[in-house]
Amino acid sequence: MPLTSVCLLCREMRILWFLLLLLHEALSQAVSRPNFVLLMADDLGIGDPGCYGNKTLRTPNIDRLAHEGVKLTQHLAASPLCTPSRAAFMTGRYPIRSGMASQARVGVFLFSASSGGLPTSEITFAKLLKNQGYSTALIGKWHLGNNCHNKADFCHHPMSHGFDYFYGLLGTNMRDCKPGEGSVFMPAIRTLVFTPLKIITITLLTLAALRHLGLLHVPPAVFFCLLFLAALILSLLLSFLHYYRPLNCFLIRNREITQQPMSYDNLTQRLTRDAARFIRRNADTPFLLILSHLHVHTALFSSKDFAGKSKHGIYGDAVEELDWSVGMYVFIHYMYVRCSRGFSPERIPCGIPPVFLMLS
Repeated sequence: MPLTSVCLLCREMRILWFLLLLLHEALSQAVSRPNFVLLMADDLGIGDPGCYGNKTLRTPNIDRLAHEGVKLTQHLAASPLCTPSRAAFMTGRYPIRSGMASQARVGVFLFSASSGGLPTSEITFAKLLKNQGYSTALIGKWHLGNNCHNKADFCHHPMSHGFDYFYGLLGTNMRDCKPGEGSVFMPAIRTLVFTPLKIITITLLTLAALRHLGLLHVPPAVFFCLLFLAALILSLLLSFLHYYRPLNCFLIRNREITQQPMSYDNLTQRLTRDAARFIRRNADTPFLLILSHLHVHTALFSSKDFAGKSKHGIYGDAVEELDWSVGMYVFIHYMYVRCSRGFSPERIPCGIPPVFLMLS
């Protein structure tokens, strides 16, 4: 065999061995799968964070995410209301297609005993990631239903939609959940309670005057019935206001109630600690974590470390506490996942970076 042919053969063999080595290396390496951490604020205005131009609210952690990542300036929501927009967010479909849009004025779930919810036939991105071996969790607000036929079927519960773990509020944060903050039901109360009471009062005074003037004979039973009806209406109102909070404003871990009624004391800190525990448990596995904050939906609240510290009252306090929580999530992920083999406070690119999304 000519010398040139031998050299060409040797060269081809070396290239073949090199390609086989690269193929072996590629097959031996597991496909890297990033963690997904979705941070959702509730009713946060686009002009509130500093990265969107605010000069008086302090949001350094949200601003840092925007500076080091991508800041979106154009966005369309499927609905201006909680329930339908969250259904669209979870499924990527218009809420009317899943039966989560309503023609009624309210348009959201107001009671934990509501029988409606996100159908189990819907495919959420949590289900897709769980099928790919991800650990999945939702911490915070759900607001997409709970039960179908009885209080124990949990057919609309987060764990029926691809989440391995849930801790938070099945409904929503409302003024009725915080004593002294009023009620979202005031328009209905005016119509169903105050108006009938006014009519009953006017009727009683009119009948009493006519009877006193001798113009009309009114049996005492009529006054008794009207007074009884007024007392019944007031009793129903007081019972509703008294029992609404414990029956609808409670924290639940998976399927077990942990606090009823819900307390706002250090609530953001408790949710943050629970997220930290989930991240720590899953530091060695890919995971999806959705932090669905109760901030800054009314009722507004903040812990004593943030109360009275902002320039915008209780709303500003809530926004700045939300920003603190965002910073803690980023810090916790770096500490337990990316830099678990020797964490440094410096921005060291160790491990697979997570995909952080800040939504409002």
